[in-house]
Amino acid sequence: MEKQRNLIIGSIVALIAVIFVVLNTSPVAINFGFFKVRLPLIVVLVVMVIIGMIIAWFFGRDKKEKDKQYFGSILNKNKKNQE
Repeated sequence: MEKQRNLIIGSIVALIAVIFVVLNTSPVAINFGFFKVRLPLIVVLVVMVIIGMIIAWFFGRDKKEKDKQYFGSILNKNKKNQE
């Protein structure tokens, strides 16, 4: 049930992001300090959304691994206590 809820929420957020990106297509100047680049805003937004997804995936993966280790150690302690 939680996976379905996450899928629905993710789909709604993705749809909102796509609509937002498509509505913002004018060119913008991006200053990287040493040089400037002029790109359509749609490209900048898509790249930022992709970077955000990658960062969220890394943080989510790290939390899942820590939770797995934590609960695995608790289960091992419980098994030892039952013996």
